[in-house]
Amino acid sequence: MSDKDKEKNEWDDREVGALWVNQKQDGTKYLTGTMNGEKVIVFKNKYKEENAKAPDFRIYKQKPQGESSSAAPEPKVVEEPDLI
Repeated sequence: MSDKDKEKNEWDDREVGALWVNQKQDGTKYLTGTMNGEKVIVFKNKYKEENAKAPDFRIYKQKPQGESSSAAPEPKVVEEPDLI
């Protein structure tokens, strides 16, 4: 096995999930994806400015499709590599 194959296997073993950048119609960006087989949604912490020790992002378990708290249309997916 080559060094490249070993490195790929190591990263595969360490992976816990994958995230995609999304954008609501008002321009607010957020991430969706999976972590350890659980669907998650990630938002920038809007209270960060009030407390320097607060986390930069908050991760939540995603509600199933039928349990949305608002009737907003599905946000469009935007590719942006420099979110963080």
